[in-house]
Amino acid sequence: MTASRKTAEGELERLVAKIDGSVGVAAWPVGKPEQAIGVNMDELYPTASTFKIPLIYALYQMTDRGEISLARRVTIEGSDRVPGSGVLQDLDPGLSPTIRDLAVLMTVVSDNQATDLLYNIVGAARIHAALDRLQLTKTRVPMNTRALLFNYVGLDANNPEHTYEESIRRMRADEFNHAGAAWSDKEGSGNDLTTPREMTALCDAIEQGIGLSSSSREGIIDIMKRQKFNERIPAGLPEKIEVAHKTGSIKGVRNDAGIVYAPGGPYVIGVFSKGLTDEKAGVDCLAALSRVVWKTFGAS
Repeated sequence: MTASRKTAEGELERLVAKIDGSVGVAAWPVGKPEQAIGVNMDELYPTASTFKIPLIYALYQMTDRGEISLARRVTIEGSDRVPGSGVLQDLDPGLSPTIRDLAVLMTVVSDNQATDLLYNIVGAARIHAALDRLQLTKTRVPMNTRALLFNYVGLDANNPEHTYEESIRRMRADEFNHAGAAWSDKEGSGNDLTTPREMTALCDAIEQGIGLSSSSREGIIDIMKRQKFNERIPAGLPEKIEVAHKTGSIKGVRNDAGIVYAPGGPYVIGVFSKGLTDEKAGVDCLAALSRVVWKTFGAS
């Protein structure tokens, strides 16, 4: 490891040590994982909404195989409502967005209802097969967003008596089921999990177009560049630096992963956290980690 990378790792370690909770980071120039810097790179973290990166990756592979068209329209029913982030849950039923529309909503405003409409089309088996082909075997997404958020508050998404309205009530009242799988960071627990190294490697594969046609690569990156939540990785960068990324947040968890288009060449970065007692401090830490990585791989 070069002196500059060793210095950067020391800075990353000092930042992480200040946080009450666990924080992990992994970063390297695109196509050069051997130059990685990071802390807790192989620690398991709940994905929160960063699981939408493997979902969009597997979705676009389906389009490449001719299994689905991005122009196909999906009619939204009232029963499709999913709590948490997004806007579709607040709109009247009957809308018919395209598959691409849903992918945009899923990514740029983290719309959970759009996510689950796509997840139910793609399926966990296709997502995991896509990850396995990249040898990203620690990243698993067995739950869609509805299942994850219902489990979070002690409800069962498959029980018709457990309603969207009740899930909202419990979330607002902080009635969490801490024994549920959605709170676990243990492999095989049934939660959606990843490591900083693996999610960063997936972003690397997307930027390189591994497993994707050129049009699908460009389509995914175009959507990820439209991200509206920019207080984590982008907050540590100079103005006007393009970033294609996806955030994730649940209680005690703040994540972000993506591609930074530095003047000297792009690099990939994933910043993850869990068990945060101060989520604002956690977000500030992620931005600070991004700043250190920029000084290492981005500054010209």
